[in-house]
Amino acid sequence: MCGRTGLSLNKEQVICACSYKPKPADLHCKPEWMHEHNDGREYKPSYNIAPTDVTPVLVSASRFKTAALTSRIIKPMMWGIIPPWHKGDYRNHNLSTNNCRLEGIQGSKLYGPILQDGGRCVIVVEGFYEWQTTDKASKNKQPYYIYSPQNENMKVDDPATWNNSYDDENGWKGIKLLHMAGLYHVWQNEEVIIYSYSVITMDSNSTLNWLHHRMPAILDNEHQIDAWLNISDVDPHMALGYLKPVNMLSWHPVSTLVNNSRNKSADCNKRITLVQKNKSIQKTLTGWFVKPEKRNIDSNTGGEPKRKK
Repeated sequence: MCGRTGLSLNKEQVICACSYKPKPADLHCKPEWMHEHNDGREYKPSYNIAPTDVTPVLVSASRFKTAALTSRIIKPMMWGIIPPWHKGDYRNHNLSTNNCRLEGIQGSKLYGPILQDGGRCVIVVEGFYEWQTTDKASKNKQPYYIYSPQNENMKVDDPATWNNSYDDENGWKGIKLLHMAGLYHVWQNEEVIIYSYSVITMDSNSTLNWLHHRMPAILDNEHQIDAWLNISDVDPHMALGYLKPVNMLSWHPVSTLVNNSRNKSADCNKRITLVQKNKSIQKTLTGWFVKPEKRNIDSNTGGEPKRKK
C-alpha cells in the first residue's frame, strides 16, 4: 500500500524535475503547470503528504484543450479519488480510494471506467513511507522512507546535498524523483470542480516484501512513463502490462513523527538508528547468570559477601 509520501520541491523545481525529451527533439521540455480548480486548494511542499492533500500529478496534455505547447502537463490533484456517483460534499464520500489494487482495476466499478476513459496519471514524489508489518513480534510498526537511489554524495534527507539545477540541453540535475502510476478523475457539482487521484499498488517483490506485502506501481524509466501517459496510442490493457514491481529502491528507518499527518517538517524523513533488540535481550539474560557470590554482594547492604558460620 502507499499511505504517505514526501515532496519538498517548490512549484518551479517540480516543473524542472519533470522535464522530458519529446521525440524526436534534442532538447528537454518542461511540462506546463495547470493550477485551476480544486476548490482553491494549491500544492504545498511537504515532507509528510497524506490523503486529501493536493500534490503535483503528470497527465497527458491531450485531455486539455488549453495545453498546446507540451504533450504533458502537471495538474495539482487531491489524493483520493472522489467516486463519480458521489453527491454532496466532496470530502465526505466515505470510501478508501487512496490506493487501487492493480489486480482488480479492470473489473472495478470505480476504477475500471476511469481506466477505459484514459484517466492514467503519474504521481511525482521524492519518496514514500511504509510501516513494517512483517515483524509480528513488534507492537509498534516501524516507519521507513523509500526512495530512488541517488547519486554519490547526495542524501535524500539532506536538501543541502541535492545541487538541483536545470538547462534545456542536460535536463534536470538534482534529486531523483519516484514516478508512481495512478488513475485520476474529474468530479464536479454546481459549486466546485475537483481533480483527484489514486495510487496503483501491487504485490511486493523481493525488494520490499520484508517490509510490507504491497508496494506502489513505480515507473522506473522514461519509456514506461511515456507509455503510461500516452492514452492516444497505448490502450489500457497494454498500459497495465508496463506496471512491474521495481527492483532499484533505497530506504532508511525514520521517526514515528510521520505517524501524525499534521507533522510536515523535514524531521519526518530524517534517517534514524534503530536500537538492536537482541542487545537488550542479551543484557537481561546476562543479569540472570551472574556468580552466586556476586548476587550475595548486591543484596547485602554492607557490600561484603555473606560468609557461612
